[in-house]
Amino acid sequence: MTDTFDAVVELLSSRFDIEPENVTMTATFDDIDLDSLSQIELGTAIKKKFGVEISDDDLAAMSTIGDVVDSLADKLAGAGVTS
Repeated sequence: MTDTFDAVVELLSSRFDIEPENVTMTATFDDIDLDSLSQIELGTAIKKKFGVEISDDDLAAMSTIGDVVDSLADKLAGAGVTS
């Protein structure tokens, strides 16, 4: 897995008490019991941890954790941060 994926797993595990083994690239928010309010909190946590923003609307449109990882990796690359 990538460093970005590992960082997202760690964030989900520490912030939302989600078991790391339940977080896969194909897992949906429903699969890991992350409701819409938690998705907003995830966006805030990503901004605090990585310094880049994934909007609430963008997060709501994402289907899987892989979508989050890919979006975050793209934003980090655009900001000149390597993942």
